[in-house]
Amino acid sequence: MVSYDERDACDACGVARGRWRAVLGMTLCGPCERTGGSPPGREPVLLAEVLATTAVELTLAARTSAAVPDPRAARTTACKQCGAPASWHRTVRGRWILIEPGDRPLGAVPAGKRWRIAGDGTAVNLGSSSPSDTCRISHFDLCPARSATAGGPGHPRYEIYSQM
Repeated sequence: MVSYDERDACDACGVARGRWRAVLGMTLCGPCERTGGSPPGREPVLLAEVLATTAVELTLAARTSAAVPDPRAARTTACKQCGAPASWHRTVRGRWILIEPGDRPLGAVPAGKRWRIAGDGTAVNLGSSSPSDTCRISHFDLCPARSATAGGPGHPRYEIYSQM
């Protein structure tokens, strides 16, 4: 049987009837002994309160704010140089590329210029692979406003792409 001394207070919470714990080097009451002698850093939070608050906040947000755009959806824009419609997609490496709308026949697009849009909206360069009969192409390869040195009109590749 363990004896308690009424004068021994718990070193963690101050409650009377603490027991000396030589391993911890302090006097602890039963509840503090189970927690290792450290007082809780904050009050416990009930899961039901968190869920109720979250539900209220989500309902309020749905009533007061506009719809959040789908991150997988392309951001359609017009090219700053030629004005043609195209859509921005993030690449696998985290960069952004302007992709022409619509699919192109695989045989009409040179290897290395073939793109596929994944289900999450990411643009994937296919290289020389051919998983299907169609692919997408970057607007930068087709833009008529680009100079001949950058692949615009007058460049041999531009003539091939513009006929697609």
